[in-house]
Amino acid sequence: MSPTTLRVLDPATAVPLASGKQPKPATYLGNRILVRGLPGNSQDAPLELLRKVAESRGLRVRLEESPAEKVLAVDSLVEVLDRCWVTAAILEDPEAGTPVDAWPVLQQARREDAPVAQGLQLDHLVTIAGPRYEASPYYVSMPYYVSMPYYVSMPYYVSMPAAAEYLRPGSGGRAPVSVVLPDPAGRRRRLERQPLVMVIDTALGPHPWFRDASQITDVVEAFGLRLGLGGDFPVVDPPEPGNPLDGGLPHVAGHATFIAGLIRQVCPEARIQVVPVLDGAGVMPEGVLLQILGLLLARQHEVLNGNVGPDELIDVISLSLGYYHEDPDDVLEDAPLRLVLQEFGRLGVSVVASAGNQATTDPVYPAAFAGQTEPAYEAGRIPLISVGALNPDGNSVAYFSNAGSWVSCHRPGAALVSTFPTDLDGELQPCATLDVDGLHRETIDPDDFSGGFGTWSGTSFAGPVLAAELANHLCRDSSLPKASSDAALHRAWAAVTAELGWRP
Repeated sequence: MSPTTLRVLDPATAVPLASGKQPKPATYLGNRILVRGLPGNSQDAPLELLRKVAESRGLRVRLEESPAEKVLAVDSLVEVLDRCWVTAAILEDPEAGTPVDAWPVLQQARREDAPVAQGLQLDHLVTIAGPRYEASPYYVSMPYYVSMPYYVSMPYYVSMPAAAEYLRPGSGGRAPVSVVLPDPAGRRRRLERQPLVMVIDTALGPHPWFRDASQITDVVEAFGLRLGLGGDFPVVDPPEPGNPLDGGLPHVAGHATFIAGLIRQVCPEARIQVVPVLDGAGVMPEGVLLQILGLLLARQHEVLNGNVGPDELIDVISLSLGYYHEDPDDVLEDAPLRLVLQEFGRLGVSVVASAGNQATTDPVYPAAFAGQTEPAYEAGRIPLISVGALNPDGNSVAYFSNAGSWVSCHRPGAALVSTFPTDLDGELQPCATLDVDGLHRETIDPDDFSGGFGTWSGTSFAGPVLAAELANHLCRDSSLPKASSDAALHRAWAAVTAELGWRP
């Protein structure tokens, strides 16, 4: 990913939508437009239109390097992936050298040729669906600019005192705790094949529960590429540590490890693969997410075709991330993110998306795609499931949890206990220490997670709870070892029906 700028679409000043309405606030990578389709296929017409519009504005278009050639080599995948693949087009001003705003370029393309321009879209900034209740780009209208891959230089805040209560230790905020229960793997059932849960998130941290790489790993490969930061794709090194003068823990530190622990508690039989793409700020470009999902979808096809071992067959995908769209009234029937997740559903993969933590009814994608289903569920596709958060009482919805007809269900998501990386230790210190009679005494260090466990809150964690529940149902299905799309679809529907009562 090349250096770029980050913008927040300002409804008061932005070029209007084709409908004449002002766009909603949305955070996007300022000089990038995603071009849909594989190179040499349906990408050509939208790219030609984009270049024509860019040239009329004195701009040039440069395509970012992508792993498309890896999937183009598999003829049987071209038709499927052509509908959901994207390539990032970088807009550059060769004269002024100033940052380019993709939004007016995109709107001009839509005015000139609306049907072809459907193959062009903003590269939204996808963020973790929690636990930062006070920081939502959706409510910020002032644009600001930073360099990637850090994306944000300082948080911006909105006033949400009731929801922000969940940030405080003792009220669901991140805090260390002691756990005396043994590793749930000790009660793991022996299965011919274990269900595989795929998590696209931050990197895993060290923890005693996760020493067996055959059971959990963040080294995930597809078509010879290691996926994630520090791997072969995306082509970027992991971000450097934050401000050396600030010893506080990043707000997303330990996120994937916490998720993995929740899955382990509910379904110890599940194997977990984590693609570490979210950086230290908990963000990633939508274009990278789409290509990661595209590569995993292609790998899934190869498993079903017998070209890759059945251990790589994905059963459930857990997505604790999302973004707000500038035109939520557009049902986005042909949005690449919607299409690629639907393709997973057709292969019998249950996709679970967290609903977000801004206490709003405005739709967050991909979770909001769950509200765009047909009157009856398709027998040939597992529908996407969006998940809000419950309080510890198991009945009331957490105050921070987003709401709307697009939220499918709720699961525990406030003041949960799970695993933390044992190397997490921030600048905070115990409020009192004392050495007496050869013993060292102190109060709790509020950000020392060397004990390996802590509490946290967010729909980010409600989603994985449901994902693990679905995996748990799969463990009881005698067809689990069968690596065929028909068997996968049948057992996935059985799990969804058993857990949610939904039927095709």
